[in-house]
Amino acid sequence: MIKPVRTIISASLAAAFFVPVPPVWAADEIQSVVVTAQSRKQFVQDVPMTMQVLTAKDIDNIGAKDLADLNGYVPGLVVDAIEPTQPGFGIRGVNAADFGIATDSPVGIYVDGVYTGKTGGALMNFIDIQRIEVVKGPQGTLFGRNSAAGAIAITTNEPGKDLDAAGHIKLGKFGRANADVMMNLPISDTLAARLVAVRSGSEGWADNTATGKKSGGDKDWATRLSLRKDFGGDAKLVFSWEHENMEQYGRPAFGVIKDPSLPLGGYTGVYNAAYTANFVNPFDAPLANDQQGSEGRKFDGATLRVEAPLAGMTFSSTSAYRRFATHNLTDNDGGARQDLQLTTLDAKRAHSFQQEFKLSGKTDKLDWIAGLSFYHNNEHQDAGAYVSTGTLDTLSQFGGGDPNFAMLFGGLAAAGLPGVSPSTTFSWDETHYSDVKTKSASIYGDTIWHLTAATNLTAGLRYTQDKKQMTWYVPGRVSPQLDNFLNSFGPLAGLNAASFPSNVIFGTAAQLASSPVTRSKDWTDFSPRLVLDHKLDKDTLLFTSIARGYQAGGFNIFTPPNPASPTAIGRDPSFEPEKMINFEAGVKMSLPALKATVNASLFAYKFKNLQDVQLYSVGSLPTYNVVSSDQKAQGLDLDGRMRITPRVTVFGGMEYIDQTYTRYQRLDAAGNVSLDLGGQPVGTPRLTAMAGVNLNWEAAGGRGSLNFQGTRSSATRCNSDTAKLSCLSTAKLQTGVATTKFDARLAWDSESGRYGVALLVNNVFDKRYIQTLGGQTEQYGAPYACLTPPRQVAVEFRASM
Repeated sequence: MIKPVRTIISASLAAAFFVPVPPVWAADEIQSVVVTAQSRKQFVQDVPMTMQVLTAKDIDNIGAKDLADLNGYVPGLVVDAIEPTQPGFGIRGVNAADFGIATDSPVGIYVDGVYTGKTGGALMNFIDIQRIEVVKGPQGTLFGRNSAAGAIAITTNEPGKDLDAAGHIKLGKFGRANADVMMNLPISDTLAARLVAVRSGSEGWADNTATGKKSGGDKDWATRLSLRKDFGGDAKLVFSWEHENMEQYGRPAFGVIKDPSLPLGGYTGVYNAAYTANFVNPFDAPLANDQQGSEGRKFDGATLRVEAPLAGMTFSSTSAYRRFATHNLTDNDGGARQDLQLTTLDAKRAHSFQQEFKLSGKTDKLDWIAGLSFYHNNEHQDAGAYVSTGTLDTLSQFGGGDPNFAMLFGGLAAAGLPGVSPSTTFSWDETHYSDVKTKSASIYGDTIWHLTAATNLTAGLRYTQDKKQMTWYVPGRVSPQLDNFLNSFGPLAGLNAASFPSNVIFGTAAQLASSPVTRSKDWTDFSPRLVLDHKLDKDTLLFTSIARGYQAGGFNIFTPPNPASPTAIGRDPSFEPEKMINFEAGVKMSLPALKATVNASLFAYKFKNLQDVQLYSVGSLPTYNVVSSDQKAQGLDLDGRMRITPRVTVFGGMEYIDQTYTRYQRLDAAGNVSLDLGGQPVGTPRLTAMAGVNLNWEAAGGRGSLNFQGTRSSATRCNSDTAKLSCLSTAKLQTGVATTKFDARLAWDSESGRYGVALLVNNVFDKRYIQTLGGQTEQYGAPYACLTPPRQVAVEFRASM
């Protein structure tokens, strides 16, 4: 399977070196990319920040449809999209694993300057992308709230003055069928429209033997309509409307416990070698999820941007409205056993409004910008846990109790009741409802002071005020069939529906919020930055900076306030703001003689009060609990690009990081420290790296090209808490190992560039890994695995005017 790919690469290399270069292509050089990371248009090599820029061509070469497909190609950036309506984003090891609506992500995602939040509306399909800027380190001054670890700024194409149209069709393995079309229409000399529609989908790569359906696929479509009106004096107005509709099956969960006598027959609360030896290899075991699941999103957004000169300055305004509704119903037991059944629901509805005003200006000595922004967001979340009475019996036995329902049903069967036996089960559904209202306002300023012709001092400051109001509500369980049965036949055993608790999974929360409970809190913050940069010569920039990032406070959605709690976080389940202080020193070099660029930076940070919500047991049942930690890290970022010949370009990048906890304490039910990880690794691999080569040659009256690139991540650095599953090595499976992935794109484009065809291969060498091993059922000895997909092959056709 691999040999033909190697043959293609060898032939392409030979063609690249020995075929003459047409003049129209010989002029190609490493382009200078203009970015807006500092809210100003600058060449990327002139920006004194650690950042990586991906253009539309870079995205096409990878075949990426969203940010998750860029994993590895921006060292230090991690996007968890196993469940796309519950994505996770991390930069330089800072990544909170909470999907609740009342907390925020430390990585800010911005599309055309509009903050997208961290939940259902954060991970969207790429639609007509111009470039993506990944900025590392705290960006609180320029980007604002929730960019403590960094920011991802996505810029789309605006309507242009020329008539244009383009389209792509991509067909591939596992029923892959993608298509997109773009039309740019000039309506008058000052008015233009741009319409883009995108559709992507695949059947999936895993056969679910329990349902007979495919899993691991995707399906959505999206559209954007933009209008641009130009006025005199460089003033313009841009309005855009976008819509996305995603509906697909839930992610596959591969159970690793297949012995029916387990986990009750062997799990003692510890994942020792004797027990993990029972795990099967999930790559060899068939997928058997009794709940096929479904995941979907409906999203609508409207944005109005105005730019105009004003008294020698530039004024801009961005107004944006967003709303979305998501649902994610997934199998969370990894199998089809009634005694372990667990299906979860995460459903959200949100609508937000944002407004930002900016004023900027320049003099011989100063380049300044000032702004004012407002953000309002209302969001509702349904968190459901759907189990069977068999699951409740399993939990009861793990807590030292009896299989109460099996005993009841067995007793009734012995009494002669037909149609019932000890193995009879009924559904038991619990749902936790929460609402949060967020209001945020900030004012900021940032000034670049030209100390000399070669030296700049940049100082910035943002003041932010956040307020959140949280409401918890946990009604009683919903199990009408069980209740009817208990009320009808339970009296034979002296029982009825009221003899059993109203909630078990959310038992504590239900006691505290059986009727709605509301709390509110507000926070303020000053986020400064100070940057000094110096040009050694026109091609070499040195810089150093210190900045502080801020992430808004929040609430733990699964822990309503409890006045009787022995811990402060239990009495007041709010999170204090999370803050990062980061020091950076770097160099950016352009080497014209070599047609190359090289960038390097050293960084060190301290992150205080990172709030995480994890599932672990503080009693007989696993519950969601707050974990607060402080972290520190130091490391190196390095990237470069070189055009060896007009036919050959090489590129690469890496990040080395040493990240540890300075404080991590987990509390038990009595408020005592049950786990202390201070001084131990957080888990982030020490090294992530990428490299690639781009070749082109003359072929069949057009241009042939090959882009071949790969990524590597070193092994997970586990601590005493995560080593049990995240760094597991048995005779049958391994987790937390070093990973590699290679992608290739072999293309031919016509001489005019108007049409072309390409072969795309993702995961060229078909390397497969266990992404995660755990899940909610980890707490009682039945974890499941999520796997990386197999090799994907597709053919793409494109045409344009």
